[in-house]
Amino acid sequence: MRILALSAAAMLALPAAAQAQAAGDPPVLDYSADDAPLSQQLRDPAMQDGLAATVAVLGEILLDLPLAPIVEPMAEAAGRDPGDVDPDLTLRKMRPEAGDLPARAAEELPRAMDRMAAMAGGIEAMAPALRDLAGQLEFALDRARRQGR
Repeated sequence: MRILALSAAAMLALPAAAQAQAAGDPPVLDYSADDAPLSQQLRDPAMQDGLAATVAVLGEILLDLPLAPIVEPMAEAAGRDPGDVDPDLTLRKMRPEAGDLPARAAEELPRAMDRMAAMAGGIEAMAPALRDLAGQLEFALDRARRQGR
């Protein structure tokens, strides 16, 4: 059920991001070289707060999303009567204790983004060495090709 919830959240988030782009709002994460490194963007408190609020809202929407259109065909495929499915079924009705998940996820998001920023910072610090290594490998492969190896 968690996979279903995460998939539905992703499907809801993508159109929202596209709509924000169409409305002229700046993108949440911008990977262009002209801007701050990803590690700095992930540490930005304003971005963290905005994403946390978005996660909380999307989580609440997801908990109240009607599940009957999804569950009925599954019941039918399993040989059960799809009419037995509650037409008002939602995740919140299935698992009332899940009601606090959106708030908990929003609360944990800034810490998770800080951890991701630390990892991104490490990768950013290694980038020059990795570029140098790639150049050395390219040179060695080219030399080996020319020597017929």
